Amino acid sequence: MQVMARDRDYGDLVGDLRGRSVLVWTCDTCARFCGIGGRDRAEDLASRLSSDGIEVAGVVRSSACCFMRKAREMAASADGYDIVLALCCDMGARNASEATERDVLNPVVTFGPGYLDDGGAPRIASVVCGHTVVDEPLSEAAVRSGCQEGPFRRSHARIRGRLVLYMSPR
Repeated sequence: MQVMARDRDYGDLVGDLRGRSVLVWTCDTCARFCGIGGRDRAEDLASRLSSDGIEVAGVVRSSACCFMRKAREMAASADGYDIVLALCCDMGARNASEATERDVLNPVVTFGPGYLDDGGAPRIASVVCGHTVVDEPLSEAAVRSGCQEGPFRRSHARIRGRLVLYMSPR
């Protein structure tokens, strides 16, 4: 599996998408296991974006959008958008660009291959000539690189009776 994390918070994402018609594109395998994508998180994000004034044309998903055939099927199932928000690895985002022939925003850093540990937490791993040379939790790599684990989240608070949006750390 590919291990990945978000490269921005929700507020920045909204700013990047304002004025565009968005297709949310996600993977139900690696991105879901890393807490960034998958059907439920993509649909939740699409709903939040809509409530914050972003035009969302739809949500498409595949078990592996890194397979070009599946990316083409995803692209053929949607219309009415001018940008793809890719909640997947860099290969899935690359395929989204080719399959849709649209701009693609991929707010995700793909760290590379890894696995889920016994507790279900993503780990980045590299094996060279049968020897493990890197094996670390995604949580450590994300912090070190300035990324954030898990889905885009928005929290609400009221200050002086006014609704204020801010990002929660997780």
